[in-house]
Amino acid sequence: MNKVLPIGTEYFAKLRMNGYYFVDKTTFLSEFFRGHADVTLITRPRRFGKSLLLSMTQQFLEIEGADEHRKLFEGLKVMDDPVAMAEQGTRPVIFLTMKNMEWDTWEGMQKKVAMELSRLYGRFKYLLDDQMNPGDRTAFEGIYAGKSELETMSDAFRLLCRLLEMHYGKKAVLLIDEYDAPLQCAWAHGYYPEAIGFYRSLYSSALKSNEALDFAILTGVLRIAKESIFSGLNNLKVSSVISGGFADACGYTREEVAKLARDFGQEDKLGEIASWYDGYNFHGMDIYNPWSVNNYFSEGCKARKYWVRTSGNSILKAMLLQLDQRRARHLEKLMEGKTIRTRIEESFIYPDIEKHRANLYDVLLATGYLKCVGAIDDEDGEKYDLSIPNMEIRRVFRDEILKFRLNHKTCGINNSAT
Repeated sequence: MNKVLPIGTEYFAKLRMNGYYFVDKTTFLSEFFRGHADVTLITRPRRFGKSLLLSMTQQFLEIEGADEHRKLFEGLKVMDDPVAMAEQGTRPVIFLTMKNMEWDTWEGMQKKVAMELSRLYGRFKYLLDDQMNPGDRTAFEGIYAGKSELETMSDAFRLLCRLLEMHYGKKAVLLIDEYDAPLQCAWAHGYYPEAIGFYRSLYSSALKSNEALDFAILTGVLRIAKESIFSGLNNLKVSSVISGGFADACGYTREEVAKLARDFGQEDKLGEIASWYDGYNFHGMDIYNPWSVNNYFSEGCKARKYWVRTSGNSILKAMLLQLDQRRARHLEKLMEGKTIRTRIEESFIYPDIEKHRANLYDVLLATGYLKCVGAIDDEDGEKYDLSIPNMEIRRVFRDEILKFRLNHKTCGINNSAT
């Protein structure tokens, strides 16, 4: 086996053109085009392949260079699906990652937003050769130059959708990666009220009553409450770690890991891989951590923790500082390999995170520190049984969560668990 596993490669075209090993996720396209909402939000832990999934979708749909892009999919499962292939190369696509818009001050974030939107518009500067009304041209040129006011920038996606539809006669597709990253950063650095107003306007303008938008797919780690950012958006479908479809779109299935092990001649390592990196349960489907599996093979099959310092740590640290004795005992139980039972509220309202201590479990589940092993209904409503997924996360849990907690406040947590 001569192919190299991609480590940190988020661009589908680069992966395919360079001959990297690719775990075929094109079945997502087949599932998606057999029924999708106007707006789809996919939330998964960091490093589970969300960015690559959107990059793949962009390359599949983009109308510019459609013939060349088609070659990238040769030999992949989607090529055998006439329903999905009828969609290939048929849309103008707007693709932007929001993780580059993080900054430690609101003023700095505004500059980052202006810079990223300028780069985005630069990819479509050929639209300036089209006939535009004076207002649209002024707005486009201002965003492209990076000199627009926030009010103009908040309409950037909507304007670009309209201009692309006029140019191609086709409604646009909007792909937004890590949609929640700027708001996590804003919350951590104390300027959330300023940021939420802008991003609510940016997303609402693009996603609500936008007649030039065909559909949108957003990815992120946390699901921000509709009341905070998607107020009035009634056409939103959410795929999370416990509900909503597209279960195997991010992460590796057991069958995919078995094939990977065969291809690299390491089938005898399957037991170790499962012990260390399996254990996630995305609404009923067994899922492995893809980042860790790739690193495991790339590092000569050395079992160690590769998945570290993921997103949500600032939120977790704030919540751990408010931890009560009951939840401290729950952390101890988890480290002992036991399960805890609790209600889960998947949507977050950032200003309320520290007020509701039970949100700790929501964050741990969404960010990949815990998995759902079952759900029950009782007189208090639906509850979920949660546990630590595997050996890797047990060690990450010990080193990143329990040690942080012990260093800041003694709550009787036993740090001897391994």
